[in-house]
Amino acid sequence: MRKIPPSLNLQPGEETRLWQDISDAPERISRYRKLSRLMAKRNRPREAIVLLRLALKKMTPEQFREVREIRKRIARLHEDAGDISLAVRAYRSLIREYPDVSVLYERLEKIFRDTGRDKEMIKILKGAGKDNPQRERLLKRLVRLETRLGRLNAARHDLKLLISEFGSDYSRLKDLGRLYEKTGNLKQAIVSYKKALKFKPENPDLALLIGVSKRKAGQREKARKVFLNILDFKPGWYGSHINLAEMDIEDGDFAAAEKHFKQIDISFPGNSRVMINRADILLKEDRPEEALAICREGAAATAFYYTDELSLGHRVLGAAYTALGNKEEASYHSLMAKRIKGSSDFFATTIEVADEKIESGDLDLAEKIADGLLSRFPMNSLAYIKKAEIARIRGRIDEAISFAERAAREDNPKYLNDKIRGLKLLADLYKDKGMTDESARYLQQAREHSAS
Repeated sequence: MRKIPPSLNLQPGEETRLWQDISDAPERISRYRKLSRLMAKRNRPREAIVLLRLALKKMTPEQFREVREIRKRIARLHEDAGDISLAVRAYRSLIREYPDVSVLYERLEKIFRDTGRDKEMIKILKGAGKDNPQRERLLKRLVRLETRLGRLNAARHDLKLLISEFGSDYSRLKDLGRLYEKTGNLKQAIVSYKKALKFKPENPDLALLIGVSKRKAGQREKARKVFLNILDFKPGWYGSHINLAEMDIEDGDFAAAEKHFKQIDISFPGNSRVMINRADILLKEDRPEEALAICREGAAATAFYYTDELSLGHRVLGAAYTALGNKEEASYHSLMAKRIKGSSDFFATTIEVADEKIESGDLDLAEKIADGLLSRFPMNSLAYIKKAEIARIRGRIDEAISFAERAAREDNPKYLNDKIRGLKLLADLYKDKGMTDESARYLQQAREHSAS
C-alpha cells in the first residue's frame, strides 16, 4: 500500500480500503474523488482537499475540464472548513482563468457579503470586460450589489450601461426609475416608469410609482388623477387609497381620508400606515393622548424597510409628545423622523445618528436611539456595541462589559465585523480594569476571527 500522507488520518475499514484502491491505480482520478467525498461527508473537509490535490498532480493538460471541476470543489471545501481566506484566494484564481463560469462569482459574492467585504466584490464585477461571455449577468449582479449597498448613483450609471449594451425591458426600466426616484431626479424617474409601462400597460404597481413620483414632485392634481385611474382598473388598490387619503389629510379633508381608510380596512385591517395617519388626524383635531396611543401601536408594527412610513410615525409621535409637553420624547422622535425619511438603510442611518450624538456628548439621546433599535431588534449586536460605548464613557465599565459580551456572542457570519468589534471592545474594557490576561484573550479571539 502507498504511504499515507501525514495530513490524512485514515480510519480502518472503508477509508483504508479506498486508499488501497488509489495505491493500486494512482492514475485513476475517480478513486481520489471517491475517498474525498467520503471525507467531506464525514465532516473532514481539509482531508478531502488533500486527496483532491493529490489527484491534480496526476492529471494531464487534456483533462482541463475535470481539473476545473476539482479546483471548484477545493474552493468549496475551503468554505466548509471555515478557511475563508483560502476560499477567496481559490475563487479569485479560478475567475482569472475561467471568467465565463457564473457560479464562481456567486460563491465569491456570498463570502464577501457574509464577511462584510462587498466592496471587494464590486471591484471584481467592474473588472469584467466587454469580451466576458458573462458580462450581461455580471452587470446585473453589479447593479443589485451597488443598490443594496446604497451606492445609488453608481448603480444607476451601471444600469444605464447594461441597458445601452443589452437593451431595455420592463424590469430594467422600472429599476432605473426607482434609482432616479431615490436620488431625487423625479422627472427622469417618471420618464423611466412610463417607458416601462409600455411593456406592461395597466400594471398597478408601476402606475403607482408614477403617481407617487408626481406627488413627491408637487404635481398634486396629476398624482391624484393617476391614483384614481388605478382604481378604475384595480378597485380597492391599497396604494391608491393610502396616497389619496394622505393627500386628503394634507388638504384638511379628514372625512374624505376616512372613506379611503375604510376601503383599506376591508382587505388590510389594522394596517400600520392607516393607524399612523388616523393618529395624525386625531392630533390635528387636538386629541394628542388618543393620537399617541394609536400611533405607538402603528409605528411599532411598521417594517424597518418602510423608512418613509417609519419617518411619518416618528413625526406624529414627536408632535403628540410636543402637545403633551414631553420635550425629551418629542426631541428624539423629531430627530428620527428627519433622519430616517428617504433613507435606504434604516440600520446604517440609525447608528450614524447614535454616533453623532455620542461624539457631541449627548449620551442620553444616543442611548435612547440605541434602545429604540433594540426595541425592534432585541439581539442587534451593533446596538449593544453603542450601549457599551456609552456605558464606558460614563465610567460604568462592568455594565459596558455586559453589553459588549452580547455583541461578541453574535453568531451570524453576515455580522462577523460586529462580533469582532465586540471582542475588541471587551479587550479594551478589561484593559481599563487592569485585567491584562482577559484583555489579551479577547484580543486574540478578535484576531482569529479577523483572519478567518
